[in-house]
Amino acid sequence: MSERSGILSGAVALLRVRPRIMRLFLVFVSAVLVFAGIGFVSGWRPSLTNPFGRETIDRSPPAVLRSLTDLSDYHAASAHFEVVVDLADETKFIPAALRGERTLFVGVGSVDAVVDFEKIGGNAVTVSEDRRTVSVRLPIPTLSEPKVDPEHSYVVARQKGVLDRIGGFLTGSASDDRQLYVIAADRMTQAAKADGSVLTLAERNTTGMLRGLFSAVGFSTVNVSYADAR
Repeated sequence: MSERSGILSGAVALLRVRPRIMRLFLVFVSAVLVFAGIGFVSGWRPSLTNPFGRETIDRSPPAVLRSLTDLSDYHAASAHFEVVVDLADETKFIPAALRGERTLFVGVGSVDAVVDFEKIGGNAVTVSEDRRTVSVRLPIPTLSEPKVDPEHSYVVARQKGVLDRIGGFLTGSASDDRQLYVIAADRMTQAAKADGSVLTLAERNTTGMLRGLFSAVGFSTVNVSYADAR
């Protein structure tokens, strides 16, 4: 009788607990259906990405304005270059396999041809009596400072001697690529000077710009010349 009474009491307890379980189950199902409906309407889907994945956060402070500079240069043309720099740093009487570094670098950038309007004198612009003809005399275009694009410039290969690799590992120092950018910029300037087409294009573009400008205000003839012929 004691065993039968124990079974009966357990069954009664189970019957008392089952409604609670059913209620919790129904609440859970209802919540799932509600969120599924919201996701269907708004297009939201639960993220299956790794919750412990790495995230890059930019906490840099805003840029600080240091100064303003008046610009009087008219950038009339731009030449784009890609130069290859093969730079070797060697030590006398020591094989490069032991001590030395060789870097192959591709530099991408541009050099502009500019006309300095600030150098235009008071007599640089003359107008005819009938105000139909205007003559403008400008300084010749010059080359701007080259700009090497760090986003598109890259190191193709770098070879180091054994001693340099060990020294870099022990000190934790990395190679300094600033000299590569300086050499690439100098090569771009030399190429722009040797070619000369960017300066010729700058004269043509500046002449076209001024002719369009003066024609728009009523001049029928616009003469543009440059101070020194190359």
